[in-house]
Amino acid sequence: MNQKNLFDNIEYHEKEITDLLLTSPHVRIERILSSGQTSEIYDQDEHEWVAVLEGEAEILFVDENERIRLYRGDHLLIPKGRRHQVTYTSNPCLWLCVFWGECATL
Repeated sequence: MNQKNLFDNIEYHEKEITDLLLTSPHVRIERILSSGQTSEIYDQDEHEWVAVLEGEAEILFVDENERIRLYRGDHLLIPKGRRHQVTYTSNPCLWLCVFWGECATL
């Protein structure tokens, strides 16, 4: 078994870095290293669970004009099709994100 640590090999850059930790036909897990980046509006066909492991971030749910601030240790479920945008990330900000489709239930 190949043990790894989420906090190993962390280098923040001007560009956001996404590390694919696990992928299967039904689930994808990513570690994302942000350093002040924001995003376009996402309208995903997958459910997404996000956790902030270090730093903080803000997500805007576009259709409801609802902003949620996430701090270290906070996590959030974003159902597929719920349009959202990352409007703020601290420098640094470490995310853990899990994506899945309809094969699993919420």
